Amino acid sequence: MSPVKAKTSRAKASNAKAAKPKSSASMPARQFRFNAAQTVRIHFAGEKKPENFRVDDMVEATINTLRGQTKLYFQYRLVSNDKKKPDGSERSFWFFDPKPVGAPDPVDPSLWQPVTDQTMAGYAVIEECSGNFSTKSVTSYDGSGSRHVLKLDDRPTYRMRLELNGKTQFCESRSLVMRKDDVLGS
Repeated sequence: MSPVKAKTSRAKASNAKAAKPKSSASMPARQFRFNAAQTVRIHFAGEKKPENFRVDDMVEATINTLRGQTKLYFQYRLVSNDKKKPDGSERSFWFFDPKPVGAPDPVDPSLWQPVTDQTMAGYAVIEECSGNFSTKSVTSYDGSGSRHVLKLDDRPTYRMRLELNGKTQFCESRSLVMRKDDVLGS
């Protein structure tokens, strides 16, 4: 019988890469959530399936807030491919999204529905997301305007006066949940 040799343990060099912990800091920030050619899906409460919207207008906006901050965000005007308003006109919403996606903001990302109520008196303006802005268009032409956002005391919603290229529109916020694959839940 041959004597048993003691094996010595040596550290072997491994060619496999060590697993790196995934953190949000190592992942590149998405500059925008949707592009101009994309169909945006919104799943409204009570509906069986999401409604499809086309991006009618997409602009990159720089806002100088009433608090003296400069912020970047995207404004999307979304028009339904599936439904019209009861009067036959196009059904549209505004979607505001900070740049880059996930940047902290007191209100955005937010979904806004045009309304006829133009009451602004008696409500305090949310200075962190209100002010004058300029836009760099992705789908049409550059422009400028102002955004004034108010917290409505009697409801968990906001009202916005959006002035863009000489046109004024009043909107109210809708509840918003970001779902898998960037489906908006409202």
